Amino acid sequence: MKYVALADIPLIEALGQISPLSSKNTLRSWVKEGRVQIDHAAAKSPSLIVLKGQEVSVGQRKKIIRSGIHILFEDRDIVVIDKPKGMLSVATAFEKGETVHALLKAHFHPRKVFVVHRLDQDTSGVMVFALNQEANDKLKALFSVHDIERAYTAIVEGRPAEDAGTWQSFQCEDSSYRVYETDDETKGRLAVTHYKILSSSRQFTRLELKLETGRKNQIRVHCQSAGHPIAGDKKYGARTNPIKRLCLHAHLLAFKHPLSKKQLKFESPIPEEFNKLVNVVKSDINTQQPF
Repeated sequence: MKYVALADIPLIEALGQISPLSSKNTLRSWVKEGRVQIDHAAAKSPSLIVLKGQEVSVGQRKKIIRSGIHILFEDRDIVVIDKPKGMLSVATAFEKGETVHALLKAHFHPRKVFVVHRLDQDTSGVMVFALNQEANDKLKALFSVHDIERAYTAIVEGRPAEDAGTWQSFQCEDSSYRVYETDDETKGRLAVTHYKILSSSRQFTRLELKLETGRKNQIRVHCQSAGHPIAGDKKYGARTNPIKRLCLHAHLLAFKHPLSKKQLKFESPIPEEFNKLVNVVKSDINTQQPF
C-alpha cells in the first residue's frame, strides 16, 4: 500500500488516504509496529509531516523470530528476511557463532534452508533464502545473470566529485581474505557498482548504490578506491566510526519469484542512526539524478 503526497500533509492523514476505512488508532498502530515508511525510511511518529512528492508505504505486519530477525515474506519456496547488523549470514571457517542461516534452519526444521547470497556481518538489510532445491537453483541462476535488483544505502566519508556515476574494476581476494582491485583481468573478477548522491553534510555523504555484479565486499572496495570509504569500515580505509557500525544497509531486493514468476519487491527501512549523520530533505529529493 502506497501513497505519494500531492502537498505537505500530516502522516496520519496520508495513511487515511491509503486506508480510508481504518480508524486513527489503527493507523497509529501501524506506525508503532514499524510498518510505515516515508521514502524508504521508517516513520517514527504519526504526527510527522509528509512533504509533497514523498512516498508513504505500509508494509505487512512483521513476523520476528529469534535475535530480531524479521521475516518479510515466506511461502513454500522462499523466505525473505531483514538481517540485523552484527550477525553473520552463514558460518565461516573462523566464525561459527549465531548466524541467520542457523536460526532459519531451527525455525523451519525439519525443512531445509538454502543459502542463495550473503550480506557482510556488519551490513544490515534484505536477504532471500530458498526452502527447496528447485527454488535454490533458480534463484542462484537469477543472481548469476544479475537478473535481480539490489540497492544499498551507505554513508561515506567526504563527497564524490560527481553526483552520480559507475565504479568498475576487477577485484580479487588475498590470503588474508581482504578484497582488492587489480589490473590483471585473468586474476580478478569484474565488479560494477552504480551510485548516486542523495544528500551530504560537511563530513559525510549519503549514497544509494545499485549492484550490477555481486562480488564479496564489492561496494566497500569501490567506495575506498574512490577515496570515500564507508563510515565505520576500518577494514577498507575509514577514519571515522560515528555510530559504532558499518554504515551500509541493503534496503531493496526485487526479483521474479523462482517458481510462480510473480514480480516481488522487498524494502527495509533505512536505519534511523543514518539519518542522524546525513538526512534526506525535500530539496535533495527534488534534485536527485536518476541512475
